[in-house]
Amino acid sequence: MKVIKSLTLLVLILFTLALPSPTGLAQVKTYVVGTSGLTKPLNYFDDQKNLTGFEIELIKEIDHRLSDVQFKFEIADYPSLFAGLDSGKFDLVANNLGENPERRAKFLFSHLPYVLTHNVLITSTDSPDSLTLADMTGKTFGVVPASPNALFLEEWNQSNPDLAVQIKYADSDPSTLIREVYNGRIDATIYATTYLKDVEESFGIKLKAHPIENEEKIRIPGSYFVYQKSHEDLRHKMDQVIAEMREDGSLSDLSQRFFGEDLTDLPQDLIQRNNQLERDRQASPTSQLEAKQENQEVLFSLTALYQAFGPVLQKLPLTLLMTLVAALIGLGLGFIMAIIKMKQIPILTPLTQAWVSFLRGTPLLVQLFLAYYGLPILIKIINQQFHLNWDIHQVPALLYAFLAMGLYTAAYNSETIRSALLSVNPSEMEAAHSIGLTKKQTLLRIIIPSAVIVAIPNLGNSLINLLKGTSLAFTITIVDMMGQAKILAGANLRYFESYIAVSIIYWGLCLILEWGLAKLEAYYQVDRPDPASK
Repeated sequence: MKVIKSLTLLVLILFTLALPSPTGLAQVKTYVVGTSGLTKPLNYFDDQKNLTGFEIELIKEIDHRLSDVQFKFEIADYPSLFAGLDSGKFDLVANNLGENPERRAKFLFSHLPYVLTHNVLITSTDSPDSLTLADMTGKTFGVVPASPNALFLEEWNQSNPDLAVQIKYADSDPSTLIREVYNGRIDATIYATTYLKDVEESFGIKLKAHPIENEEKIRIPGSYFVYQKSHEDLRHKMDQVIAEMREDGSLSDLSQRFFGEDLTDLPQDLIQRNNQLERDRQASPTSQLEAKQENQEVLFSLTALYQAFGPVLQKLPLTLLMTLVAALIGLGLGFIMAIIKMKQIPILTPLTQAWVSFLRGTPLLVQLFLAYYGLPILIKIINQQFHLNWDIHQVPALLYAFLAMGLYTAAYNSETIRSALLSVNPSEMEAAHSIGLTKKQTLLRIIIPSAVIVAIPNLGNSLINLLKGTSLAFTITIVDMMGQAKILAGANLRYFESYIAVSIIYWGLCLILEWGLAKLEAYYQVDRPDPASK
């Protein structure tokens, strides 16, 4: 009887599993959407830390209307969006993305844009009216690497060397770059009017917008979802829903909600153009062999890897300069901090301990931001209080990197140096005093040389970490090796190859440092701890 019951239960379970899903058609499939969360009003985090914006709410509505599809959002910085799409981390990306031939060749675009925005040249209010790009010769433009604006200015400089502008790359959101124009750190930037309007309203500032002639050279107006080429079915479903929303007016309502105006109306010539692009795409099938070869070429290119080394190595001197200067600052300040803590100097000792705790307890990236964005605010406050006129905005970003990285390294070096000084045998100091050496002579001739031998391994590790840490300098507009790799990847969409190239260079530099430190340790006969004794 028990056997019959068990068999009956098993049959019921199998029958239940064989039933259709609650949707009645197919199992719900989850797709990952990559976005930056920094492109307000299209995607951003509200006051309750919820991801929202025109694109986000549009995708949520598509999710609601498609019973067999659901979406999951993941945050990445702008240059990483296409890299994530290329590697398969994202199924589609949404970040006010425009089209160009390189992107269309590699990825799948929405049939029609879901919203139209227009780019303008943004300058301060004291600039002349109706400026053109030719009027901005020699001026500094802030752009995000791999963005259409960056590609446009790079091509402008190549085509018009006599009218070239200075390009300042930054891993920043539109709001930050637009405010940098207001603060005077850069002369201009290029962004959509929707961004400019939002920044002016949010921060209570005013800037001047100039129409751009032949705006299509930057990017053809229109924002698209961009998919992996294998997601033809998903793209078709989303296109259908967007068309329904445009027809029933809900897309227009969404635009009014986030932009304050309807930006979803598409001109007929744009519709005809995209229809033709779609017909051309459908009419040019490739054979399976050609498709396989094409996919292999897209996945990895040895030529692109080889070509990436040259541009990246051009920034090697800058990376080494940052490492050297920050290391010297870290060594000098670290020694001073160590002496202060050892001598227990009143007031200075607790301040030093708190400072070291803060530097060791916060990421280097945060300290770079505090130096680059925080110091100008501090100087402004000092100017207001003491009626001064210090122009902090003319300070090169490299100096902020020296300061932040030097202080960061000093915090770690101070503990290394302090422990090394305390490790010196007191009998050596007593012997030095017994032969008549002064305290200063004892410090310079006995204590420091002995402490250096003990400190070499940890100071060497600190130097290697500092070298790798310089890769964060690009976040404050310094184009080092890592920054150059990102710029190069944005231009040719070969992210994997560019990152492999820069990683090999960093690895090689670290191997050279390790070899040099090993030679130095051998010269001073540094005793390393025996792993077997642990």
